[in-house]
Amino acid sequence: MERHFGKIPEMPFSEALLNYAKIQKRDHGRHYRDKTRYCLKRLQQWFGGFNLSEITLRVVQKFMDERLESVSMGTVQRDVSTLRAILYKAYREGLLEKPPRVPKFKRLKSRTRWITPEEEECLVKAAAPHLAPIIRLALNTGGRRSELLGLDWRYVDMKNRRLTFIDTKNGEDRTLRMTDAAFMVLVAMGPKSSGPVFIYKDRPMKGIKSSYDRARKNAGLEDVRFHDLRHTFASRLVQGGVPLYDVMQMMGHKSLEMVQRYSHLAPDYQERAVNVLNGFGHNFGTMAFIPVGENGLSA
Repeated sequence: MERHFGKIPEMPFSEALLNYAKIQKRDHGRHYRDKTRYCLKRLQQWFGGFNLSEITLRVVQKFMDERLESVSMGTVQRDVSTLRAILYKAYREGLLEKPPRVPKFKRLKSRTRWITPEEEECLVKAAAPHLAPIIRLALNTGGRRSELLGLDWRYVDMKNRRLTFIDTKNGEDRTLRMTDAAFMVLVAMGPKSSGPVFIYKDRPMKGIKSSYDRARKNAGLEDVRFHDLRHTFASRLVQGGVPLYDVMQMMGHKSLEMVQRYSHLAPDYQERAVNVLNGFGHNFGTMAFIPVGENGLSA
């Protein structure tokens, strides 16, 4: 970037946002369509009249305060995280002298609500006919809502019982073997050679929020969000003894950090670890033991 008298020329925030949007749309197309573009629209509405250098900590704090009047802290965190990414991209490219200090948040406690088989049956029975198959497939694939609604019959291999989610949130495709339940759901729907798997009134489904909210209310499960079906998929795997690395792969995460929340569900994981250590035969006959009193301290 050309400097004038040692200073970087002013750049409108709108231009930096557009540069960021182009990269996100190119590298994470589906996530951009489903999530990122709406966040960028909010940021454009609020910061569109600013130059990059005018976005200070005080300006960002005011934005946060106003947003918190109508949305949750989690939503504000995501908005500010995207704002930070835009500003730091501009800084790395020499378009901003120094990025502002953006408030850092205390990491929110991960939510790990999952449903029991009994709750699953209640939810499915309460769901509309077009929604029930999506719920079943979510519980048996761990697919995100956007991945399921974007599923095309071209990527469903009924012969080999595999399906592939294309252009997932992390930018990669993810192929899964079907469970028996997932296979039977798709059989009942009548497989085709191509076209969207989930349709409603002969049109591809774009959203299921209203129908899902009705289903969970009628089932008495109002605290169960659609994303909790993905948590249920992971929780069932871990409780069944599937290693976290394998769960990570099936969920489509790039690091183990995202699946650590399920580690405490692994059956007897500490016992297995201790048994491994016990296998290294120590010769206790040569060890001097210190007598321990009733209070746990040495006598």
